[in-house]
Amino acid sequence: MTTRVPASCLLAAAVALGTLALTGCASGEPAAEETGPASSASEEPTTAEEPTPSQSTSKSASAEPSESSEPTQSATADASPTASPADGVCTADMLSAVLETEMGGGAPGSVYRQIIFTNTASEECEITGYPGVSYVDAAGNQVGAPADREPAESAEVILAPGESAVAPVKQTNAQNYGADCELTDVAGLRVYPPNDTESLIVDQTGTACAAEDIVLMTVAPTKPLSP
Repeated sequence: MTTRVPASCLLAAAVALGTLALTGCASGEPAAEETGPASSASEEPTTAEEPTPSQSTSKSASAEPSESSEPTQSATADASPTASPADGVCTADMLSAVLETEMGGGAPGSVYRQIIFTNTASEECEITGYPGVSYVDAAGNQVGAPADREPAESAEVILAPGESAVAPVKQTNAQNYGADCELTDVAGLRVYPPNDTESLIVDQTGTACAAEDIVLMTVAPTKPLSP
């Protein structure tokens, strides 16, 4: 005996099956699509971890020392200290000088005198050796030849403030040389202390020979002033 299913029931079953199929497709495929981007995002590193150009530039700039951090001691280190005048040598600005005639000193046509140097500074100094001596006119110009050096040993002379040393000088009379002398009036002596390039003027009026081949004076090394 054949049982007939009503057409309405077959249509309802077909609709139900179609609905289930559509539901299965809708719930399965989108889920697979959503998991793909999520896994790729977790596996790949983000670009935020990489240093930006501005960050690397600032790090390198801070690591390198600036010009202001360089030491500036070289400017002061090169400066050397100022030494005392001539390293302890008596200079013209530390001395006074006068010319005195030795008691009983002289020879035919010549006179023995001595230049007396006195330390006028506040510190001791050394005056050892031959002074330079020459005649000068009233304008301070040299007249004739400078003094020759008398052979003698030179001893070290140290002057405390106020102490004196002497340099013996022999002066020959200019009148002894006649017309060849070229007599010229003089006003004093220019005296260079030993080992100094500055000079003192010592008063002495008289006459000297302008001819430079005539030497009127000889000078000896300095020595302590006798009491």
